[in-house]
Amino acid sequence: MGNESHFDTLIVVTADDCKRLLPLYPRLINNYKYGKLCFIGPTAVGEVIGTAGVIADNSYIINENELISFDEVHKCMAHKLKDILKGREMPRPVTGWYYQQFLKMQYSVVCKDEYYMVWDGDTIPCREIKMFQAETGKPYLDMKHEYHPEYFDTISKILPGFRKVIERSFISEHMLFKTEIMRCLINDIEKNEAIPGTKFWEKIINSIPAENISHSSFSEFETYGTYVAMRFPDIYKLRDWHSFRLGSQFFSIDTITERDFSWLGKDFDAISFEKNQTMMGDGNTFFNDPSYQEKLSAKQMLQAIQMEFNGGYKEVWADDPVTMKHANVTKGGFVNGKGVDNRTLFVIVDNGDSEMLSMSIEGIKESLSELNYKIVTTDKNLPFYQAVNSAIRKMDGTQYQDWDIFVIKSGTKVIFDSIHFLKQAMYSCDEVGAAGSVSNLAGNKQKLNVSFATPEEYISFGEKNNVLMEDPYLERVTLSSNALLIKRAAYEKVGGFAEEFGEDGIVGDADFSLRLLACGYRLRLVRNSFVYRAVWDEIEDKISDDNVGLLSLIYANPDMIANIPFDKVSRFNALEIGCGLGANMKAIRSLYPEAILAGIEKNEELASIASKTELVYTSLEELKSNIEGPAFNLLIASKEGFKSLSQQEKEIIGSLCTSDFQVVTK
Repeated sequence: MGNESHFDTLIVVTADDCKRLLPLYPRLINNYKYGKLCFIGPTAVGEVIGTAGVIADNSYIINENELISFDEVHKCMAHKLKDILKGREMPRPVTGWYYQQFLKMQYSVVCKDEYYMVWDGDTIPCREIKMFQAETGKPYLDMKHEYHPEYFDTISKILPGFRKVIERSFISEHMLFKTEIMRCLINDIEKNEAIPGTKFWEKIINSIPAENISHSSFSEFETYGTYVAMRFPDIYKLRDWHSFRLGSQFFSIDTITERDFSWLGKDFDAISFEKNQTMMGDGNTFFNDPSYQEKLSAKQMLQAIQMEFNGGYKEVWADDPVTMKHANVTKGGFVNGKGVDNRTLFVIVDNGDSEMLSMSIEGIKESLSELNYKIVTTDKNLPFYQAVNSAIRKMDGTQYQDWDIFVIKSGTKVIFDSIHFLKQAMYSCDEVGAAGSVSNLAGNKQKLNVSFATPEEYISFGEKNNVLMEDPYLERVTLSSNALLIKRAAYEKVGGFAEEFGEDGIVGDADFSLRLLACGYRLRLVRNSFVYRAVWDEIEDKISDDNVGLLSLIYANPDMIANIPFDKVSRFNALEIGCGLGANMKAIRSLYPEAILAGIEKNEELASIASKTELVYTSLEELKSNIEGPAFNLLIASKEGFKSLSQQEKEIIGSLCTSDFQVVTK
């Protein structure tokens, strides 16, 4: 089908960077066939381009101040930071980093084409790039693997209700903007009366805490991509994008050859020459050595180099799941374990059996450094939840009062790396409030179907299980209170366990979990964190007749999930009617990380909790006002739930679903 749209490619650049990359800019002209290059910058950029021959003939210049005045943005930024600056001059580079993003957005106001491309000035294509899918004619949104929580903090403020909904990142050194969508985005930001300012860039600046301004707390790419994913999910096709970010370390702008680009182009779409990188040696590296290029691919060479990296951005591929899960997170535990708070307060619930208590203590001491744990035991005469809260509160005023909490029943033994992988899960993103282990004996559907004759065999199994694995996390509505790691801030925010439930069980655990969800925390069951349990208390899985209906709300429907007609790498948009607390949505996203999910739940109490972590609406009318259809190619509903819909509601569903949508019943 294809698409022959005309659009220009914007390069927002300084004069120095333009001059530095000028020898390679003809590759932009040769590898993009959609229109001209549009350089946006100060007057000096025009002077550089004016002498560039073929580039000058295929480009034009826009003075940046014609779009947005730098001085106005700089003044707004200085006012925002006045209490921090205390009379000092506002650094221009800080303003510049935000300013160049605002320019890319503002161009939509003057753009006369349906689309326009923005392209990082230090990035060069390795091969011809097509921006529309041949089969459908839909434009591509290109994606990589990166996560910066600050970007999504800002998005949630400027666009209330918007959050990260796709596992991967839209930061890919370029983006094809649909002009009308960018105008809608700007308009929606400017309509937000809760933030001071009138222009969209004023509201963005004013939404960021002053102390975070210097931390690069806004991304135009993540903002636009998230806006599209939640409001216009059927407009674009998503595509993986790979760029060689270490260009300046291994290639010289002046000497890189067509042979080098041809070799790189087999694995990479583009190469970036960042000015803060230092050339390795004299510039003659194995990356630009023809003999090495014949033996190894660019991907193989880069993967070998990245194994030696101590930090920084890492390029990852779908066939390298371990690196893909553990790279490019600016907060949390996926950058060499940094950012993970390993300090843990172990609360062992004493059942009066000294042998079982000793086994639990032994497991902790065998698995962890004594610098990273503090063990407290509960009063065996107190009911479970009261005993746990009391043990934790006794640490108030001590050095352990802000340590994360691991609740473990006497007779449960942690195994090597059980805690490590729980910590990895909990610090993988700021939204995770608690993480739970799997075990040979467990309630809340956290039991693994394994059976051995001796404790030693269970422990041996656990040591083999507790390793890096693909997709180790299952997001849950509830977690068991045994072998439960709780982020200290989350525990304090919800006020601990509800003591009125007395002994532990499904209902008391659900109460604690739902209060975490209601505060916006996510819960993760961690499959590569196995703990051995020697004794089992049946009360943990008991539930009264009055509360049995709770089970349908807290657990996903496995039969429904088994019938989803897509493979795990597919990208699809699903709408669930009657989503309850979001158990199915969480399970689907865990198993299908590229899926975008929305739910309808008419029960306002349930919807209020679910909407803190999922895209949930209380009516189809509300959904329609926020989504540009047709968007969904998978509909999930029970037969009874669908029958109960009015004709108008069914018509709305029809307008929101694609012509080839499929239905899965639950």
